[in-house]
Amino acid sequence: MNHYCPPLCPIVCDPIQVVEDYYIPQIVPVIHPIEVIKKHHCVPIHHHMYPVVVKEEEEDPCYVSNHNAKKKPVKKSGKARTTSRKR
Repeated sequence: MNHYCPPLCPIVCDPIQVVEDYYIPQIVPVIHPIEVIKKHHCVPIHHHMYPVVVKEEEEDPCYVSNHNAKKKPVKKSGKARTTSRKR
């Protein structure tokens, strides 16, 4: 210290502010409503059916059977099917 100068009163300045920010999570509910709408639509689908008709024919009662003669074949309808067709 210097002996020639008397001590002075200290000067007090305004305080300097140092801000420390702390962030704390706060949960906020956000609701997103969802509506599910079920629509039913009818769609026509082809279902092919083939009915079979079996017909029996009687022979003429006056017809005399001959072992060497050929018998008449029974005619089948062209529309009758036993299995279904695929597309």
